[in-house]
Amino acid sequence: MTAAIAANIQFESGTVYVHSGTGTLILGGYVYYGMGRMGSVDDASETSTTSPTQVKMTLSGLDMALFATMLNERCVGRNAEIYLVAMDDNGVVQVADLLFKGRVSSTGATAGGKNALQYTISNIFEDWQRPFPDRYTDESQQAAYPGDRIFRYVAQMAERSIYWGSKKDAPGFIYK
Repeated sequence: MTAAIAANIQFESGTVYVHSGTGTLILGGYVYYGMGRMGSVDDASETSTTSPTQVKMTLSGLDMALFATMLNERCVGRNAEIYLVAMDDNGVVQVADLLFKGRVSSTGATAGGKNALQYTISNIFEDWQRPFPDRYTDESQQAAYPGDRIFRYVAQMAERSIYWGSKKDAPGFIYK
């Protein structure tokens, strides 16, 4: 048995499928191309909290033409997945386990003797840290769904006194 790390990242021009070995492997019907020592993945940690976690992937040793092409690809905010793959002696995938799933949150580049691109992938909890762009107001609802007036009384409700369980503002109710 041989183990490898496989990853896929969505770019503007399409999804890239790579793995840490050499040659090709087929996982989920997709062909993953071997990067060998040109790629690396930092350790992925797991927590029992809702704190965001990140994994950094690095592609290095790229020639200038490929480096420039990859540098111009837009991938921030796009999906990425990292798998741990076990293969038999013939290179056939026996089992694959999803290690990390998230979105590309940032990219970095190092040019020079060793051209390298770094992609930081953050899990779903990073999205939870961002403020929600809409409000529960009639104006916000009208902008998204013209004619939908479900929130038209929200502003009045903020000033209204509510008497919980009182006959003052609720019709009588008899449990049977």
